Amino acid sequence: MVAMNTLDQLVYCSRSRLAPEEEASAMTDIVHIAAFLNAQNSITGALTLQDGVFVQVLEGTPTALDILMLHLHFDERHEEIEVVARGQIERRAFPAWGMTAPARGRCEALRRLIDSRSNDLGAWRAAMGALLAEPA
Repeated sequence: MVAMNTLDQLVYCSRSRLAPEEEASAMTDIVHIAAFLNAQNSITGALTLQDGVFVQVLEGTPTALDILMLHLHFDERHEEIEVVARGQIERRAFPAWGMTAPARGRCEALRRLIDSRSNDLGAWRAAMGALLAEPA
């Protein structure tokens, strides 16, 4: 049985169904809505869109993440959802954000991880953290 205070981190990739001209406004909407909903479930994370592929790092209890992933399968803005990495963590990488998205676009480190579908949580966390740390 999983302890109630267990904290997981999960990374998924999915293919965007958005037209390029819809991406910026959709990302803004997703981040605002997710920040509100995730806060209610103690979920934190970060989201980016890299060349038509959504990458999202999520942190929360295993149950909260499982429920969120079920809901994400009904979001018509993306398809082919694949959890590429998941594991227990001691502390959150994105504790201040119910959801955030980097201002900058393309990241080569993330592209390599997307292409390889790496299951290395640390690599995903580092690449997303580096992207978030870059100035707009």
